[in-house]
Amino acid sequence: MWEALPVQEKEEYRKMILAFASLSEMFAQKAEDGKTSSFVPIINSKYQETLFQKVFSAKAEDVGNTSYDVSLEKKLGDITMRYLVGIKTFGIGSGYQKIAQFKGEVSNWSRLFAEIEKNCKDHNLKTKKEISDFNREIYLQVALLVGKIRNMRIESSEANAKGFDVEEDKEHLEKVYHVLMPSKKDEEPCVYVGETSYLPIDLDNIKILGCTTKPVNFEFTDGNHTYRFTFADSQLLMDFHNNEIVKDRWKVKYLDDPYSVFAEIANKLDNGQHSGTDISSVHITEKLFEETYSWKITNASGEVERYSGFNAFYGLGSKLRSEQREKRINSFREDFLDVVPHNILNEVYHDLLNYFAISVKNAEIRRRKEFIRNEMLEKVLSCGNKQFTEAFAKLVFRPMNELYIPLPNSRRFHEEHPDFFAAGAGRLENHNGKLKLVSSKEERTFKMIFEPSGNELNCFITQDVGKAIESDEKQEYLGQWLLRQVFRLGEYEPLTAKRLDELGINGIRLAKNSKTGNIHFSFIWIDDDDLPDDYIGN
Repeated sequence: MWEALPVQEKEEYRKMILAFASLSEMFAQKAEDGKTSSFVPIINSKYQETLFQKVFSAKAEDVGNTSYDVSLEKKLGDITMRYLVGIKTFGIGSGYQKIAQFKGEVSNWSRLFAEIEKNCKDHNLKTKKEISDFNREIYLQVALLVGKIRNMRIESSEANAKGFDVEEDKEHLEKVYHVLMPSKKDEEPCVYVGETSYLPIDLDNIKILGCTTKPVNFEFTDGNHTYRFTFADSQLLMDFHNNEIVKDRWKVKYLDDPYSVFAEIANKLDNGQHSGTDISSVHITEKLFEETYSWKITNASGEVERYSGFNAFYGLGSKLRSEQREKRINSFREDFLDVVPHNILNEVYHDLLNYFAISVKNAEIRRRKEFIRNEMLEKVLSCGNKQFTEAFAKLVFRPMNELYIPLPNSRRFHEEHPDFFAAGAGRLENHNGKLKLVSSKEERTFKMIFEPSGNELNCFITQDVGKAIESDEKQEYLGQWLLRQVFRLGEYEPLTAKRLDELGINGIRLAKNSKTGNIHFSFIWIDDDDLPDDYIGN
């Protein structure tokens, strides 16, 4: 990627990075006498990321807990290349760097690490070689689990980046880490530009290298990169081979008086009292998203609703009347009389009749009915007949990609913000003792922009008290993108809190563009101990 970026843009990036690094003395550690000790060039990671976006016209991808930081497109002759980039900064002399964390998975792996520690104690394992050799299979189990989740997050982030109506052109897509690495202390101050491949972990070629100083921490390679996993903080780190990935080197010049630079900025912002500069000459960026709301995908119990919202396809009800259902079931049986073993076909036939006769009155009956459906599905799958499976699924499931985006506390939301989605879209009135949306579907329709891809879809508010956001068209398309690509779910597999934890996604944010009125949608991570200011609940 680095070689393909325009020279003029790279030069601007270099100047702006070195301008910040020239002020390093202001951020350096002070010695006991108050003087600045020897220091290295300092680069602020958020400054670097924002600058990269600005200079190279890149889009921010780090919305929520995604794997990439930015994406950008560059024209190379007749070809448009797209890059997905992870941006990092660390010293040229530093070691392994954190690339992922799996806080939600620690409890699932505790048993394996407890077994490692028990092995060390029971068998008096002392050296790294003894510990590594004895526990190699356990280390491999963990590496495979870590790799699977890591890869799933990367795939989900890629799907979120490309959006639901853009086909990925793999031939013209490159995924890289872009790294800035300040020089060591007491060396000529400079910044090294590094680049290396951003790859999923090759699960088929994992090789355990052994434990580190602690038995519960270990290193492994997949032939492409070398990784380290640390149990205490559940982190995955990678060896970037810093000196081997250098693409460019920039010499840093420190300012003799960095304080004066900050003083000048302060004076310009201080109503012109010191410099004669009017505050009106200072450009302040207009805030485009003044109205935002966020919520968790999980309910108050910490679970994803099992039969509605993102799992609408998984619902147990049927819209067909009893006589229509019987007709469909009989037709289903006749269609497969000559292709499916009679014993299985008859069992499934009678199970279907019993299944649809069950009226769901409480949670216990709902669980029992789901259990019966899963048992039937196992029998159907055992036949290995694709047409039989698809016909059965159409009987007991709603359309596979059916979903809606649930809006929590919708009645209160619409009462407080009736014009958020569109003018009057959330207006509710009482009809025969029941609150209903009063505006037409057209009046409840709005344009939703999916971040960070920027793709657009017309959506509308619907269902009781406006609790659902649905796409105006391409409902199957939206479901295919969200369920299969973003959430990485198999066919007819429900979304769970566990899957959200694995992906680092557990919330949604809607933001209204103050200029266009469009609603911007993004997946985010919401920390229960640090709720965002725009949080509206579960």
